Amino acid sequence: MSIEQEIRALAARYAQSLRQRMDARVEEMKEDDRSHYLIYQVLGITDDEGELIDVYENKGRFLYKYAGSFLEEAALLCFKVKFPDAGRAQVENTLGQRPKQFGIDCLIGNDAIEIKWRDATTDGDHITKEHTRIRAIKEHGLNPIRVMFYYPNRGQAIRI
Repeated sequence: MSIEQEIRALAARYAQSLRQRMDARVEEMKEDDRSHYLIYQVLGITDDEGELIDVYENKGRFLYKYAGSFLEEAALLCFKVKFPDAGRAQVENTLGQRPKQFGIDCLIGNDAIEIKWRDATTDGDHITKEHTRIRAIKEHGLNPIRVMFYYPNRGQAIRI
């Protein structure tokens, strides 16, 4: 199978799985307590609009997760074509107790490649963890490299 065929098959699997997860979540949400809609009403949001917001917020979380995982896996397939020994790896966290290890999306020789589909959360805890992750990777004698498919849009994310 060619790399293009592999990526198309991967995309089809991810699309099917995403659709199933989103449909299942929407069904689950039909049984949810909607008492929080009172707050929505106070803020000028109708029950219908609040329901749409809740549904799309849940769908959006699944979409972002699946989009990132798909691009990570597709990129890994491409790296493996060029570098057959490429693969995922773990390094011990030498700078703290949590987490015990940091994942490396793709290790090629000494290059520890992190694959991002777009900018992730930029809260303080996330930034600290990412900086610790990079320092730990360097302590293991590896070169941290970030491959980002889409540039961040917000000013704070660009600065970070």
